[in-house]
Amino acid sequence: MSWQRIGILALLVAALGGYLWLYEVPKAREEKTKAKLVAVDKTKVTAIDLVAPDHEVALAKTDKGWRLTKPVDAPADDGAVTALIGALADAEVQKTIDELPSDLAAFGLDKPTVTVKVTAAGTESPPVAVGKNTAIGGKTYVRKGDEPKLYLVASTLGFALNKQAKDLRDKQLLNFQDDAVTRVDIMAENGQTTSLKRKGKDAWTVDPGGYAADPTEVRSYLSSLRATRAVDFPDDAATDLAKYGLDKPRLQVTVVAGKEGADTHTLLFGKDTTQGSQTQVYVKRADTPTVFAVGDWTFRTLSKDAPQFRDKTVFAFDPSRVGHIVLARKDRVNVTMSRTGDGPWIVEGEEATKAKNDAISRFVDDVHDLRGSGIAAEPPGALSRFGLDAPDLRITLDDKSGGGQIATVLLAKHDGKYYAMAQGGGVVFEVRDYMFTRLDKQPKDFLASEADKAAKPAAPSPTQPPADDEAAPGDEEQDE
Repeated sequence: MSWQRIGILALLVAALGGYLWLYEVPKAREEKTKAKLVAVDKTKVTAIDLVAPDHEVALAKTDKGWRLTKPVDAPADDGAVTALIGALADAEVQKTIDELPSDLAAFGLDKPTVTVKVTAAGTESPPVAVGKNTAIGGKTYVRKGDEPKLYLVASTLGFALNKQAKDLRDKQLLNFQDDAVTRVDIMAENGQTTSLKRKGKDAWTVDPGGYAADPTEVRSYLSSLRATRAVDFPDDAATDLAKYGLDKPRLQVTVVAGKEGADTHTLLFGKDTTQGSQTQVYVKRADTPTVFAVGDWTFRTLSKDAPQFRDKTVFAFDPSRVGHIVLARKDRVNVTMSRTGDGPWIVEGEEATKAKNDAISRFVDDVHDLRGSGIAAEPPGALSRFGLDAPDLRITLDDKSGGGQIATVLLAKHDGKYYAMAQGGGVVFEVRDYMFTRLDKQPKDFLASEADKAAKPAAPSPTQPPADDEAAPGDEEQDE
């Protein structure tokens, strides 16, 4: 390459560097330090007013949090209000049009989609009027007060500020601490009532019947009840409850919490309504006049009866007690497993080293975790209805300390369904197919294959004689 060409390239590089330094670097710095649309301290905002062509929403901060004052006096959703303030306070000016256009209609600012006024530290900031979006670029035209210029901001600002009252309203229907709940009453339309009563930190009973309740089911129900949220507010001062089906509710849920039931609330569920393609249900708290609307899935989730809450463990036992297992299959391919104390398991008729202890322990745990998905019969009646007179699996567990039989569990597949019961028990449970599959084992499932042995060789026994190429202790002295 000639010196002339090298010189030309050097000049081009210098010119490019100069351009970047003079134009691009300042531009990048400017991008990093974009001015805020509104200079406001988010933590000091005490009032917000949103004015749209067809509605107005006003909010005020109180000692107990944010509250709507227009168009209704009601608690606001603190999180939603905080997000709204953040969207306004964090909005950055992307571009400024320094000369105010004569025709504001072209920018959507003759009739803004929303105008926002914010009061912070006792001072009201200039109103921010939001207009149209730009044709390209994802920006929105805004104007501050009477300033003779327009600003361009990210189009997300318009979406964040253009809110209805229901968007900012507190939608939680019940507020309670799960640990404080002592009782839940669920009354169906026919008057049948299911009652959950706390008997301990995580122990519940269910009536009618006084049966033990499944703690997981109770926790899930309380969580669903606490998480119930309104999707709309059809009537803030309902006088005609029949209009909403709330004069004769089809479901009533009462939560008793606090000392001596001091914090007690009842939800009433009325008839369905439709908003677009969504089915909703009218709901009202017994102690307030407001009628809410919730998704119909809420009604389905909370409409439960006693059998759904019952503890459906087929047989409760301590897995660590088990020392002898007989798995008898309908096809007569049976397997017997045992252990001494807390020692390793053996499979009878096989070498001790062939037993897969982890597989056997998991099997015991799966029997322990066997739970019904529903109650098929109580009392059982004729077992032939469920195939349990000749079960596919019969699992017998004995105590390792010689205390006799712990339990015998029967499982069967019959007419496309799966059933389980403890032999001599009073309930036949329907179980999920995967629970049956976990216990439907062959003898080979409890035995280590040759590949398993090769992958994990057994450790030498402390009494094992040394290998031929190793000298036993004292051999050297004897050789001498």
